[in-house]
Amino acid sequence: MSRTIDSATIAALAGDSFNFATLIKFEFDTPIYLTDWYQDLDALSATWVSSSHFLGVSNSTESSDLRVNGLTVTLSGVEQSYISIFLSQDYVDVPAKVYRAVFDDSDAIVGAPILVFDGLITGYNIEDSKTESKINVDLASHWKDFEKLNGRKTNYNSQQLHFPDDEGFEFAAKTIKDLKWGRK
Repeated sequence: MSRTIDSATIAALAGDSFNFATLIKFEFDTPIYLTDWYQDLDALSATWVSSSHFLGVSNSTESSDLRVNGLTVTLSGVEQSYISIFLSQDYVDVPAKVYRAVFDDSDAIVGAPILVFDGLITGYNIEDSKTESKINVDLASHWKDFEKLNGRKTNYNSQQLHFPDDEGFEFAAKTIKDLKWGRK
């Protein structure tokens, strides 16, 4: 992913002393802005909420190869509102962005936050144990559907969706057992 980093940020990164924070944006109907910074931030025309329930982001690698890049955002399952969002809303293909903001010694953002990942939510899983609960939100780049095969299924329900009066696949599920494709 090509990106532009402004000169003030480059200069701060070249220095001896700087801090950085991760900013996550989930673009649901009502966007969610989270940061791991110790206080709320105003950046990129939004307020990013400081949350101890934002546990981390996995590493993402970039290459010049055409491949699907992905990462995982980990949230605490103790905060029930995150679980509720994923259980009650359509989350697949919701855009998500990960930024890194660089701070100077006075805790002011230097330059503009750097976009490090721009992708879509592909799924989530909830890990519960006796001692902790986590939500792992999987993100993938827009290339995730590059090798996806589109088409219709050869079953009755799929046929009825497109041609309600056609009964041609009514017994397709029962006759598939009798097909002898490629066998001798």
